[in-house]
Amino acid sequence: MEIVQQVASLLRNAADHQRLVTYQRFHSLFDKNIPVRERYDVLERAVMTLAQPQEVDYGALLALHNGLPGDEFFARFKGCRRSEYDSVMGFGTTGRSVPRRRVLAKSERARVFDHAHGAHQN
Repeated sequence: MEIVQQVASLLRNAADHQRLVTYQRFHSLFDKNIPVRERYDVLERAVMTLAQPQEVDYGALLALHNGLPGDEFFARFKGCRRSEYDSVMGFGTTGRSVPRRRVLAKSERARVFDHAHGAHQN
């Protein structure tokens, strides 16, 4: 559970400072022997400790070399907010359009930053 809190803290700190987190930084939190699947399970739990992904998804702050979050973000978004996903990505598409993924990621990152800012107002 400690690693879940570390990942959540990493994402929360990034949101507070309106920054992104590289996947390299995310993976550096784990022992090299921890399988990738387990790392992403931890990420899922960390995201859920910060907010319900149906409302806001802190996983959007992770960034690959191209600046986009990874496939796990888009799969989670599609599962939690299908109508919003379809309105941006297109109904029945494969969801691989980079320009549309950028629109979705930018929108969700703004939502995360607003959420983090609002949490400090309370």
